[in-house]
Amino acid sequence: MKAKFASRLRALGALVFVAAIILAACGGTSGGTSSSTSSSGNKLAPGTSFKLGVSLTFNNTDFWTNYISYETKFASQYDATLIGPLVANNDAAKQITDIHTLIQEGAQALIVNPVDSAAIAPALDYAASKNIPVVSVDVAPSSGKVFMIVRADNVLYGQNSCKFIATHATGSSGHIAILEGDLASLNGKDRTDGCNKVIKSSYPNFQTVEYATKWDTPTAVNDAKTALSTYPDLKGIYVEWGAPEDGILAAEQAAGKFTPVGSSSHIVLIGNDGVPHEHALIRTSKLDGTISQPANSYAQYAVFYARQALEGKTYSAGQTTDHKSTIVSLQGNLEDALPAPVVDKNNVNDPNLWGNSKSNG
Repeated sequence: MKAKFASRLRALGALVFVAAIILAACGGTSGGTSSSTSSSGNKLAPGTSFKLGVSLTFNNTDFWTNYISYETKFASQYDATLIGPLVANNDAAKQITDIHTLIQEGAQALIVNPVDSAAIAPALDYAASKNIPVVSVDVAPSSGKVFMIVRADNVLYGQNSCKFIATHATGSSGHIAILEGDLASLNGKDRTDGCNKVIKSSYPNFQTVEYATKWDTPTAVNDAKTALSTYPDLKGIYVEWGAPEDGILAAEQAAGKFTPVGSSSHIVLIGNDGVPHEHALIRTSKLDGTISQPANSYAQYAVFYARQALEGKTYSAGQTTDHKSTIVSLQGNLEDALPAPVVDKNNVNDPNLWGNSKSNG
């Protein structure tokens, strides 16, 4: 009996030894290098490179093409090798597949611009199960954990935009059309909520009308046409991103309702992005204003925080940064709330605005 027991112990020991050899051969991380963060707690050493996967919702607007250009620049600065971007084209299911693909291709950290703030949660959970830190850029998740959200206060976007309309419109009453982004995105919801909040609380003689566009430019332009024909007292249009502005201006001209900024019958138009083309429209008195959503800072700090996560750095709500922002708590995650000023004829030539950068022409 004792001989059989000893024999079994020797067999078990041999199995353990073989298993140890196999594990050693496979290494501590999947698809990574010795510099990656692994389940055993190894951290990225300063000065070493890492693989950074990027999943975006769109790449077909001025804002996102500029963002991608900046991201490439800052990836080099922070020793990141980019995988992607993979572009979901507003398809939440495709984005989940894209994130799995990026991890399979060896991404050690991820930058994600969520299509849908809630639907992204399973992908975030999968990344967490693989010890892959995620930085969410521009759009915040409403569930699931990320290392950091790099974003500005989108409720404030909506408040500032609609306050601008109410204070620059002719007269003290009338309708304001809100051409919404996708309300499944926290950005779209926040911008709409911010606009409605400031109008109801501070400018109750104005009435907002909401149009759901899902970030689709043709839909937004058609909705603008509807508002122009439906409301004779239309005083302003708030479009929650910059791409539809040219089409809206063309629709105003076709309806015989376009007048330059500052004229008595002018319909105030304000957008959101701060791209160079919007600055050009402001300078020629076609567009009243925009929110300068900082594509350069979004790109820089998304890459920066991906590296910080791999190096084992930690942050907490209430911390101030060296780039004039504060770390805040949002939906159970931390956000670096970057500044995003209103741009109009008074400051459109400010060299500090990213849309005036020489690299943007």
